[in-house]
Amino acid sequence: MLRVSYLPSAGAERLARVRAITAVQAGVVSVQQLENLGVRYPTVRAELAAGRWIRLSEGVYFIGNTRPGLPSRRWAALLACGEGAVLSHTTAADIYGFASRSRSPSRIEVSIPETRQEVTLPGLKIRRSRLLPAKGSNHNGWPVTTAADTVLDLVAELRSPRDVVALLTDACRSGSVSPDGILAAMGKRKRQRHRQLVKDVLADVAGGVESLLEHKYLVKVERAHGLPHGRRQKQVVSANHRTRQDVSYDDYDTIVELDGRAGHEGSGRHRDHRRDNASTRRGNATLRYGHADLMTPCEVAAEVFGVLRDRGWTGQLTPCGDRCTALR
Repeated sequence: MLRVSYLPSAGAERLARVRAITAVQAGVVSVQQLENLGVRYPTVRAELAAGRWIRLSEGVYFIGNTRPGLPSRRWAALLACGEGAVLSHTTAADIYGFASRSRSPSRIEVSIPETRQEVTLPGLKIRRSRLLPAKGSNHNGWPVTTAADTVLDLVAELRSPRDVVALLTDACRSGSVSPDGILAAMGKRKRQRHRQLVKDVLADVAGGVESLLEHKYLVKVERAHGLPHGRRQKQVVSANHRTRQDVSYDDYDTIVELDGRAGHEGSGRHRDHRRDNASTRRGNATLRYGHADLMTPCEVAAEVFGVLRDRGWTGQLTPCGDRCTALR
């Protein structure tokens, strides 16, 4: 716990207010906030000289003599950037709990309203946005861009469609944002990079796709080769265990599990084995593929087709292009 009882000139009520602010702001306070509470600069100067406070930037202080952690540095960035500042981009993504693929989340990124003058501070990435304050929000006490706008801001900086798919699936799987929420936020933007790709991927996410690997299977294997549309994320309860099947072809007792490694190590591997064994006991055929397998989607399509055909599917496998090897 941070101690602020060493403010010699502060009365009890003033001390309580300072303590309340620093408790919310990870021990950080601005000179303006202190002045509003009646703490004058001579007191600030004395605390700095005594080593009980640390100046993090001009007019922003950490009350304590330990090394400020990441939450404190984020609050320092917000206070240094001034009115209307919100955490954004990779920093906001880290706060919401979904993966950030463009930069390390330790780099603090802040957005300020476009009406503000440009701000430059060492170690920070600061952007001016015409969408503020509308896209500003508060999440667990943090001034931050909304989850949906955070996703769209990151999408706008990505070049690779693969990275766009990964970001969208990661964000929606985290539970912080939904496909409908992202689409609603995008509808308020005149410009948005990868707009059509975002719409297409979110439609697949709404249909049950939860990862980059699952999306690749849907697009490169199932759709591209005319395979029947499988049911995504089917809930199955057996032997007191509740599991989900990535892709289930119910009419043909065939299941495809897509192993992207995350969630498939350690106890996750035992869960996979238990799920596969239970599926086999019910008479299902289970096929399992990883990223390396989907480097050759035509071969995967041929194998899935063979199993489905043996189990009653009468459809035809179609080539994905002139160089398709699925029919060979």
